[in-house]
Amino acid sequence: MALVLPGPSTVVRSVGDVVHWSLSAVAFAVTLPTRLEALLFDIERLVARISQIAENADRVIVGAASVTVRAETLIEAVEQTSDIADQLLEIYEPIAMSLAPLAAKFADELSEDEVRAAIRLVDQLPELTDRVIGLLPILSTLDSVSPEIHELLGVVKDLKQVIVGVPGFHFFRRRGEAKQD
Repeated sequence: MALVLPGPSTVVRSVGDVVHWSLSAVAFAVTLPTRLEALLFDIERLVARISQIAENADRVIVGAASVTVRAETLIEAVEQTSDIADQLLEIYEPIAMSLAPLAAKFADELSEDEVRAAIRLVDQLPELTDRVIGLLPILSTLDSVSPEIHELLGVVKDLKQVIVGVPGFHFFRRRGEAKQD
């Protein structure tokens, strides 16, 4: 096999292509520092932004941890309140269920006048209380006065019989009645 050499025009064209590519490579190499500097500036801005995002994320994480602690505390309080409510329901639900018909009847039969009267009565309770407290010492002595009142009534009856037996009493009685008329 024989070696075929390219013609001079092909060699010139190839050398021209190599020169063109070399010039392009040189032009690219000349602009490369500027491009690398711009790229480096963009990378620095990107790193600064990433740092800022990381700081914000740290603050969000700290805030989320605080919210989580408060939420856990709130959940514990709600659970305690729920337990207490369950206990109260267990105690008072049967009572409420048995009183519900009575309360409904009471509400159905209660008039507006009765409500006003009850309000007036409640308004008078302080004065009523004072008066009853004032009467209590007197009421406590009534059991010892009772026999004396019975004895006094007996004496008054006897006195009436004596007066009726006095001669001329009827005359005085009629005269007194006439003066009253």
